[in-house]
Amino acid sequence: MTQDQQTILMFKGLIASLPVETQAKVKDAEKRIREVMSDYPEGEAAVALGLIGAELQVDDVEMITK
Repeated sequence: MTQDQQTILMFKGLIASLPVETQAKVKDAEKRIREVMSDYPEGEAAVALGLIGAELQVDDVEMITK
């Protein structure tokens, strides 16, 4: 198993450990993000998601909410 596959399993385990109501919210958010990704098939949404991910890594909530 690759490190990337392990990361996916880690997130799935995290989600499974959440309350059912929170799991449903995560699933809804995932669905919406996937819809946005499909709305921009040339990669624009992936770039935007990458930016948000980078902002999350540096824990800059102000940047994320702009």
